[in-house]
Amino acid sequence: MNQNSSESAFTKLTQIIQSAAKANTIEAQVQHIVDAISETLLVDVCSLYLRQPDDSLRLVASRGLIRKHPVVIPSKQGLVGQVMQLQSTINIKEPDQHPGYYYVANSAEEQFHSFCGVPLVYRAQVNGVLVVQSRRSEALLSDYVALLSTLATHLAMLIATYSKDLFVTPSQVKLYHGISGAQGVALGKAFIRKESKLSEIQQLKTDDVAAEQQRWVSLKAEAMDELRQERDTVKDTLGEGLASVLDAYQMLLNDATFEQRILDEIAAGFQLPWAVRQSVSFFSDKFKEMDDPYLRARHEDIEHLGAKLYQIWQRTSEPETPSGSDPLILVGDHISVSDIVNLATDRLAGIVCFAGGSLSHIAVFANALGIPAVMGTGDVSVQNSEQMVVDGDAGQVICSPGRSTLREYKRIISERQSLANRLQADSQLPAVTTDNVRVTLLANSGLQADVLPGLKFGAEGIGLFRTEVPFMVRSSLPSEDDQEKIYRSLISHYKDKPVYFRTLDIGADKPLSYLPMVKEDNPALGWRGIRYILDNQPLLITQLRAFMRAAAGSEHVHLMLPMIASTEQLDQCLAILSEVHHQLIEEGVTVCRPKVGIMVEVPSCIALLPFWRNKLDFISIGTNDLSQYLLALDRNSPLVGKWYDSLHPAVLHELVRISSMAKKMNLPVSVCGEMASDPVAVTLLLGMGIQQLSMSAAKIPLIKWILRGISREQAERLLAEVLEQDNATAIRQLGQQFLASNQLLFNDSTQK
Repeated sequence: MNQNSSESAFTKLTQIIQSAAKANTIEAQVQHIVDAISETLLVDVCSLYLRQPDDSLRLVASRGLIRKHPVVIPSKQGLVGQVMQLQSTINIKEPDQHPGYYYVANSAEEQFHSFCGVPLVYRAQVNGVLVVQSRRSEALLSDYVALLSTLATHLAMLIATYSKDLFVTPSQVKLYHGISGAQGVALGKAFIRKESKLSEIQQLKTDDVAAEQQRWVSLKAEAMDELRQERDTVKDTLGEGLASVLDAYQMLLNDATFEQRILDEIAAGFQLPWAVRQSVSFFSDKFKEMDDPYLRARHEDIEHLGAKLYQIWQRTSEPETPSGSDPLILVGDHISVSDIVNLATDRLAGIVCFAGGSLSHIAVFANALGIPAVMGTGDVSVQNSEQMVVDGDAGQVICSPGRSTLREYKRIISERQSLANRLQADSQLPAVTTDNVRVTLLANSGLQADVLPGLKFGAEGIGLFRTEVPFMVRSSLPSEDDQEKIYRSLISHYKDKPVYFRTLDIGADKPLSYLPMVKEDNPALGWRGIRYILDNQPLLITQLRAFMRAAAGSEHVHLMLPMIASTEQLDQCLAILSEVHHQLIEEGVTVCRPKVGIMVEVPSCIALLPFWRNKLDFISIGTNDLSQYLLALDRNSPLVGKWYDSLHPAVLHELVRISSMAKKMNLPVSVCGEMASDPVAVTLLLGMGIQQLSMSAAKIPLIKWILRGISREQAERLLAEVLEQDNATAIRQLGQQFLASNQLLFNDSTQK
């Protein structure tokens, strides 16, 4: 940078400070400065982090970073923390290679290849850090660093003159971290569900064993009746899929071993409450000791049942819902399905559960209902009607949020809702490109509760029904009749629209609590998917019988086989299907043989597709597993997950290969992995000629809107350019630039 341009930039920065002073609030002034720095220094990101009482650094203003939830960098962590700790500038390229790098989740900052941070120092105290980042892999010019440092001095003085509580989280604000049970952000007033605690029951003796036994019979009958009523309520409002969750409690209550344990305690001379406590504790401890995460999570079911029994024994009623129409955050140690059933869903904004995890039944409910939930927070100190923030994206809860925090979350919620409303307005329109190419958008599903959201968001069918989900929310295998009812109900809701059922895909990350599973060193490459089912054929036979019975009278039912890797596996599945079809006809059952296809997930099947043309009616690409296997890494691993990217050139070239094969064979092809809801990936898939996508129902309006704003010709040109790239970062940048040039790039803080 020469002297003239340096002086010009300095003049510009002086003007920035003067114009910022005219803003009405300190927040507006800071944001104005951040925006102007970004424009003046020609950088892609400018962010301001302020020091908190615990020495963490909170992002208070940014241009260029996606902020889906408030960002706080822990004390002494990351490059930002080092700038504050060392009180000196850090100016480097490729910051993610630095040992002190700290990745801000969901910020998309991986696309930026330079970092320059300068400290905000006032009276020898570091109050914050000013950061600029660029997509270019080059350190900031020294003259620009000097200008940034000068401006940081002005900013430090400006911020120091205002009350710190405008930015700093006040000491009375309580922040709790947990596990994301269901994504989303919610604001509301706390509604505390105080559970009857079995731990409070005293060890009391009885002189009348027969009377205690009769009390147990009465208690069991009353509890069973209440559970049936709750199940009916859930079925009527949310569907059979979620109602079946309550079957677990009924099955536990009817379990002979559980009941015998209670009767044994009574026979030993103890009163019924103590007998219930002992039985619940015994079986809960047994579940907690199990290695399998799904089985271990079932200890919550037995504890919920125990609490319900004790509540009925005490003859206590459900807590009265607070009056008014304010959104409520349901809070408790062990939130149960019963708690949700007894609270109007139009007021239920969020859920905070002190215990539990992502596999809890309550997490299943929260996801199906679209209600943000945070699990496993430990005890949260909160009073009834206290203001709360539930950040399901970050897995955190804030009680009594400060003004700036509240403002930030209100902004996020408002912008998300505004975007959702605008997209929803056109959600029922077809996805037709500007050059008149029709793309079919289907919904992924796993519970009947997903049916109405799918139709609401404009789904043109079900592209992937995960049949293992109805299995996972039960405590035993669903019968053929049970499965037939679930499948028939889904088909009836999507009458004359395609429905794709995936056969049972269990094992690895999807074990069933009531089926034996072998502990494997590498479960992702082990006994899962079609491999498990072919070794347990009665499961497949029962499921196929249910499929064909449910499909009777419909021509739009499809059957997908997961994890097919060899001709032998495919032939074995087709032979079983033919045999089951023949048996049903001989039994006089009205059936329909569905169209059959495979999930293209295992790389070995790609080369075999031409050999299978006469055996398949369609193929569906499961990009999640396919990408994972092609890249030889676990995308959920905290160690190597950062290397996972479905836009990796190797993945894209394989997808081009698959789509080209399918076109030559005249074989219908669709995509049902996460790529189907990634705007950049969707554009590239369109360029490959793929015209059927399946995704989470809530993503359909956005993808439909993007497709209606581009042409296939444009997508083909972008694909040709992308296929010349050798890294995912460059590919994503090209895609985002394309979307931005067509005013189609959306995040939480940008609007068209």
